[in-house]
Amino acid sequence: MIVISSKYVLSPAAAAADPDLPAVGYHNVVRADSIVADTQEANYPASNLANPATHLEWRAADDSEQYITITTNEVDPIDYVGIARHNLGTAEIVVSVEANIDAVWTEIVEETMLDNDTPAIFRFAAESYSRVRIRLQTGSDTARIAVVYCGKLLDLERKVYVGHTPLPYARKIDVASNRSVSGNFLGRIILGEGRESTVPFSLFTPAWCRENLDPFLKAAEEIPFFFAWRPATYPREVGFCDLMDDPTPAPVGPSNLIAFDLKLNGVA
Repeated sequence: MIVISSKYVLSPAAAAADPDLPAVGYHNVVRADSIVADTQEANYPASNLANPATHLEWRAADDSEQYITITTNEVDPIDYVGIARHNLGTAEIVVSVEANIDAVWTEIVEETMLDNDTPAIFRFAAESYSRVRIRLQTGSDTARIAVVYCGKLLDLERKVYVGHTPLPYARKIDVASNRSVSGNFLGRIILGEGRESTVPFSLFTPAWCRENLDPFLKAAEEIPFFFAWRPATYPREVGFCDLMDDPTPAPVGPSNLIAFDLKLNGVA
């Protein structure tokens, strides 16, 4: 899910852009020594949030209100916080995002109840915030989150139209089905579950690809990223994924503009 602050204001240049341009969250300033939480359960420290491995979690020590605080040390603007592998939807925990502005904690993304536990992006006005924090109000269970990103989103140059299954619906399930000798169904065991999809892109300008796409693809060789394919129209269809294959952007005739595919492997 992508949650866009009502205070989010586009720059004059970006205001002319389509709000449904795919958004990629790969830029991340969160480090193990720059993120802290009010409480943490033994063996589930807040430093786990800086690790993109989704099997490592932060868990609150109790179900009281919690703050997760990120010290950015950034001069360049940041405009999003992303979370993955959490329980905030099922635990009915209201989430908001605050920034330290002139030594005062100020809400920059309003209180939101997430629909489910799928990856979420909170987008706000781009500024050079020195510290950002996630507020987690009291819910029906203690909060758990595996991954937190904070940085600057990359809006891709062109939209996606056809040939793409949004990650929440691109289920890839590894199962073992059991049948008797006579062919009766005896049940099945899910051995693993994820999301797989291919996103075709075209008509990208060579200059944009060199300046923006190549740094993203270079970073994605090692790290996963958040992906919202149509943020305005389908805000609930966000993935936290990595690349299954190396994209090969290439000019395509007759325009000689760039085309490429992103083959994504996402968390369930």
